Amino acid sequence: MDVHDTGYDDDGVGAAPSVARLLLELRANTSVDVKPAGRSIQIRPQGARNIAVNIHPGGVDIAVARNQADEVAGTIYGATVIDPDDPVPFVSVDASLIDANYDAILAAAVQAVELRKSGPPKTPRTAATRTAAAPKAAKAAKATTRSTRPAPRPDQPICPRCKQYELLASGECPSGYC
Repeated sequence: MDVHDTGYDDDGVGAAPSVARLLLELRANTSVDVKPAGRSIQIRPQGARNIAVNIHPGGVDIAVARNQADEVAGTIYGATVIDPDDPVPFVSVDASLIDANYDAILAAAVQAVELRKSGPPKTPRTAATRTAAAPKAAKAAKATTRSTRPAPRPDQPICPRCKQYELLASGECPSGYC
């Protein structure tokens, strides 16, 4: 027996008791879909496509609103914000810190599921982007309608002798008998 044997296999995500407890309590608090993806588990609001929580061997990533990213990361000891410029950044917590911050992580995970139920955030468009985008869209629409119609083919001359075949580019009948 190994001296450092902890009693559970550290290969999988579901092996850690705190991760299993987090998953069970999250399911009890909200309606979620759980999807395994490789060595990680993706948690989404039921029927949604957006990932709210990603549990992986390195820890937990929790989706947060952009304006609350630093605030949520401040409530969880050792948490960092991943890509703070994204519309929906993730707060990442190392696996070794899950037990110490369990209640804060569970609260943030429940908020993440509620946040992601509404779908991806929509960026507001200003008047300048609307006016600049409108002519480009109109030009693109006109270009696609023109390019999808086939060009009209001119009528090919028909052989004057047999009056059956179209003449070749050389002006000869393709039948070879005329």
